[in-house]
Amino acid sequence: MAPLIIGVSAICIVLVLFSRPRSRQGLAPEGGSRLKNALALLLTRLGPKNPDDWRTPQNSDVRVPVPEGMDEKNYNDSWVFQGADAGGNAFLTRLGFRNAGREVELWFWGSHNGERYANDQRSILRETDPDPDGIRAGGLAYEKLGEGLWKITYEGSLNGSPGKAELLWEADAAMFFSPEHMDSLSTARAMAEMPWSRGYFEKMRRENAVRIEQGGLLSGTIEYAGKKITLNMKGIRDHSWGRRDWSSITRYMWTVFALDKPTEVAGITAKYMAISPVNYGDVFNRITTGWIAGDNKVIPVAYTTDMARVGNDGVIPEHYQLLFRSPAHKPVSINIHRRQPEMSWIVSDRKFEVNEAWCGLEVNGTKACGIAEFGYSADRGYFRPFESAKAEPG
Repeated sequence: MAPLIIGVSAICIVLVLFSRPRSRQGLAPEGGSRLKNALALLLTRLGPKNPDDWRTPQNSDVRVPVPEGMDEKNYNDSWVFQGADAGGNAFLTRLGFRNAGREVELWFWGSHNGERYANDQRSILRETDPDPDGIRAGGLAYEKLGEGLWKITYEGSLNGSPGKAELLWEADAAMFFSPEHMDSLSTARAMAEMPWSRGYFEKMRRENAVRIEQGGLLSGTIEYAGKKITLNMKGIRDHSWGRRDWSSITRYMWTVFALDKPTEVAGITAKYMAISPVNYGDVFNRITTGWIAGDNKVIPVAYTTDMARVGNDGVIPEHYQLLFRSPAHKPVSINIHRRQPEMSWIVSDRKFEVNEAWCGLEVNGTKACGIAEFGYSADRGYFRPFESAKAEPG
């Protein structure tokens, strides 16, 4: 009898370990078997933790040089400031330094009263980076004036006419720092969904990047073609550094927004939020990043609607629903209205599109607005009708 009991028990243990936990909300990532989830969680928590290396939050306000051993070609030091208001107006600017600063992706666009304006020179190629510490290129510059205070200036072409801008961005909430705030269990489940091999883990080790995001107030003026636009918006700043190979990304969504007033969400009084599911090709098919931030606290968004349900045919919907969940909290549903005009950026030798537009939504009864960004790879089967916007070398 004892051998029979031991045998049955062993079979039950094996079945439990290799079975997949039942999904209760249908949100992604769901993970793999219980055993694979546990192993992935262990690997995630054993990841790089050295506070003295390039992954430190002290790098959030400075240009970060290419870390030793990282591929220069796909190293990315990217800076974003953006904002939106309840009237349907939006603004976003980005400087992306690649290949040790020899290539720069330069974005400056907005929508005002239904009219879009955008810079004309969107890519800069140069033999060397003339100012490795400066956050500037092509007439666009970001300057830190003090703790949480930034000046944004631009002088160049907008819609084919001379333009200029002078803006201030001031921090208004706690800062998200990806190594600290991303949910390790969610990351582990995304890893557990993938087929494992030596090659897989080598690819995963190469995809090494850090991101900070922080809510704030954006104000100032933009002038072009005899027009003067005054901005008073809520938005975020974003700084990411590390490896970013556009060709490795299949698609992603990035919905970032400010609430009209502080609102209870997932146990904190929230002011700003971001939700971003990503299909990172051969590394993570369904990883979720994001955060909820108040004055002094940040918690992660760990799970969200599977992207296969939103724009997976390459058609970006005007109206769509997202569910998201933070650890130990119930899912929250939001209905998003994405409004024209949109802005399309073509990168990676015209093989990847980043498409941005104003969005309005409601969270737990409070209205919010921001920018809804969709990214699609032509290399991986998304042959969208890419806009004629060109990334022309400067």
